[in-house]
Amino acid sequence: MILACPSCHTRYVVPDTAIGPTGRTVRCANCRHSWFQEPAAPDRAASVDPVTAVEPPPPAAPVPAASYDEGPAPVADPAPPPPEAFAADPPPRPAPVVAEEAPLPFRRPRRNPAKRWTLIAVSAAVLMIVATAGLSYFGLPSWAQGLALPGMAAEPDLVIELPPNQDHRELADGTIYFAASGVIINPTDREQRVPPILAELRDAQGTIVYSWTIKPPVRMLPPNEKVNFSEAKLDIPRRATQLTVSWALPKS
Repeated sequence: MILACPSCHTRYVVPDTAIGPTGRTVRCANCRHSWFQEPAAPDRAASVDPVTAVEPPPPAAPVPAASYDEGPAPVADPAPPPPEAFAADPPPRPAPVVAEEAPLPFRRPRRNPAKRWTLIAVSAAVLMIVATAGLSYFGLPSWAQGLALPGMAAEPDLVIELPPNQDHRELADGTIYFAASGVIINPTDREQRVPPILAELRDAQGTIVYSWTIKPPVRMLPPNEKVNFSEAKLDIPRRATQLTVSWALPKS
């Protein structure tokens, strides 16, 4: 049967079995218009009443040929040319009868490498800012104080004063107790960073027999200000008699 699109009037040739006895919804491949196509009409040739045969009329009597004088035979007029055939309509396109569109294949979205590197750079910048702020506020950790970091080995313009007598005694259980105490003074007119303090105990010959690092009481010392420090240790060697202090700066 032949289908014609109601929208663009494109015609298609499809088998009757494609539509079925009850009809179905089809879609035009040209304009994408959908409509419900009714099934093909039944053949009318089977419903036509039979026609009674009519006897042909009897043949006419032969007419005697007329005699003519001898002469040239008459020439018949040429038959007119047959009429030109009407231009036939273009052959209909094969109609892909589609009930539903097939789903498109799934495609994973492509990754943008420039966006990924931008995120990495932003994250690194944020980490650097946080680390710098942490070092400025809390100072270097104890494990990093012995490292030779650039810009961190400068001697501060601070003064350490020790009292003439330190708390050095033997406890009741026989343990030697030593408390190192003193005062840190900033004699300048600008704020100074206070580094850790290196405490060293020496014997009578000046040999170092014990040492440790004292955590600074403050990170920054304002100008013309001072701050006290004190830290005690146990199990000190008995021959330790003299205390010396200095700044525990990284070795360059």
